[in-house]
Amino acid sequence: MNHRAFTLIELLVVVAIIGILAAVGVVAYNKFIKYAECGSHKEQHRKVVDLAKVTYTMCRLDGSTYMNRLGKCNNRSRYKNVMKSRYGMIQMGTVGNKCIIKWDCKSGQAGQASAGRSSGWFVDHARAEFNTPAHTGGFIRNDQWQNFEKPGYPSRPGITNIRGYPSEFVQGSQMRIATFLGPDCSGGNYSNSGGDYLIDDITWP
Repeated sequence: MNHRAFTLIELLVVVAIIGILAAVGVVAYNKFIKYAECGSHKEQHRKVVDLAKVTYTMCRLDGSTYMNRLGKCNNRSRYKNVMKSRYGMIQMGTVGNKCIIKWDCKSGQAGQASAGRSSGWFVDHARAEFNTPAHTGGFIRNDQWQNFEKPGYPSRPGITNIRGYPSEFVQGSQMRIATFLGPDCSGGNYSNSGGDYLIDDITWP
C-alpha cells in the first residue's frame, strides 16, 4: 500500500501561509490594543472633566462643595481650626482611603475664588476620587499647562494635567484639564508633533 507524503515545497508553502496569517493576526491585535488604550484615555479625561463640572456646579447652587484628599483626616485641633478659619474647609471624616472635606467656595483666596485659583485643591480632590497617588505612578499631574502641552513633555500617554489657565493667580481664571492621548491616538481637539490631546477649560464662577 502506497502512502503519499508531503513534499518539501508543500511544507514550505504551508509554513509560509501560517507565518502570513500570524503576522496579520499580530498586527490586528496590536491595533485593537492601541484602540482600547486610546479609548481608555478619552474616558479617563471625560470622568475628570465631569468631576470638575459637578464640583463647581455645587459652588454655584449651594455656595459649598467638596475638595477631598487622599489619606486619613488630620484630627489635630490646631490643623482643623486653621483649615476652617483660613481656607473655609471642614473635615467631615475619613471614608475608606480619603478624607471628606467640605469647602465654602469663597474662603482662602481673599474673596477672589475661581476654578483657576482653586485648581491645586481640585488636583487633590481628583486624586482622592480616582484613588491615584501623587507620585509619577499616578495619572494626574499639576504641571504648568504651557509645559505639559509642549511636544515630548508628557512622560507617557494617559496623563491628565490640571492647572489654572492662563494662571491660577489671575482673578476669574479658568482651570485647564488636558489629557495626553499619545502619538498613536486620534480624536483629540489639540495636537502637536508629540501627539493628540483632549483639552477642556472649566470656568467658575
